[in-house]
Amino acid sequence: MPERPPPYTDMRLLAWAALAVLLVPFAFPSLAVANAEGDINTIELKNSDYSFVDSQGMTNIVGIANNRGTWPLSVTMALNVTDSSGRTSTLYEDLYGSVIYPAKGAPFKFRLAEGLEPVGKPYVASAKQVDQPFYDTLVLNYTNMAVGQERVLTGTVKNIGNTELRNVYVYASVHDENTKNLDSVKSNVVPVLRPGEEAVFTASPDPAVKAEVYYYSCAGFDINAPIPTLSTGDGGFIAYDFNSIAKVGSLRYENATDSIAFDITHYNPKGGPASIKIPQLVQNQTVVVMMDGKPYDGATVKADGKTVHIDFFVPPGNHAVQIQGVRNMPEFPFAALGLAALTATVIAAARLKAAFKIS
Repeated sequence: MPERPPPYTDMRLLAWAALAVLLVPFAFPSLAVANAEGDINTIELKNSDYSFVDSQGMTNIVGIANNRGTWPLSVTMALNVTDSSGRTSTLYEDLYGSVIYPAKGAPFKFRLAEGLEPVGKPYVASAKQVDQPFYDTLVLNYTNMAVGQERVLTGTVKNIGNTELRNVYVYASVHDENTKNLDSVKSNVVPVLRPGEEAVFTASPDPAVKAEVYYYSCAGFDINAPIPTLSTGDGGFIAYDFNSIAKVGSLRYENATDSIAFDITHYNPKGGPASIKIPQLVQNQTVVVMMDGKPYDGATVKADGKTVHIDFFVPPGNHAVQIQGVRNMPEFPFAALGLAALTATVIAAARLKAAFKIS
């Protein structure tokens, strides 16, 4: 079995002087990934038996994996192959989307070196549940039809959220006019997409199938996990850790109510749990959970001296949530502010292929 390379992690360091607001030190987020095995029976494979030989003499086998369950999943595909001497081995490939959410899908592609032959069709090797919200922060604008002599997929992607996104790319499946799956493609990578920014993307099919390309489907996007900090608008930042199998939109800090606010819809039709962790800035920090404009008694708030743990149940449907009291800082004497002006705070954040944890 060939060794698989470790996933690429894009680390970002941000530093600023605390000139007006004293940022109290706290434990920074660390990587936390759900290890629970998903049910591979909820993965539906489509069009996974088409192959073609590219200009480098490599056999390409493509397909699509759809998530028909109620959990976000990280899926690894496998393909058994045999070489010219008859020895068998197994190849592994991740989907083009690092996480596929319920009712969503992503394409995959195997490229076999010369001399290797497939044994059977691709299959799901593993499906791991990922307790990671879907941040509804990107809008794709494109036409499914192939464009120009190169038969490309092209359009724009816009960041409508409040956090900076990194390493954004669009993926899709390629089809002929009879709906046959021809190829799986990724677009160019957009290194940085700031709030409100829009970028053009283009994805090209393999030249070996270009003449047959008619349209694209299953278009989706992949990003590094959003940086787990929210700007307070006055030079300060709030770190957070958000875990839930839900769609989250309009995540923001509201100064008037000292709140982290967002819209949330749980993927389970019956509703389900969510949890948020924020730094505990003062000893008697008062944090209140509001849902749809009213105090919510389906939440628990606990503090351990470093971190405030907020756990709550998300009822069925879409809801507006406020976590009030996230800063809740007392007035500091002038001398403390003067000292704060001389200090620097550094925040480190890792890839949104995964969630983060404040310890």
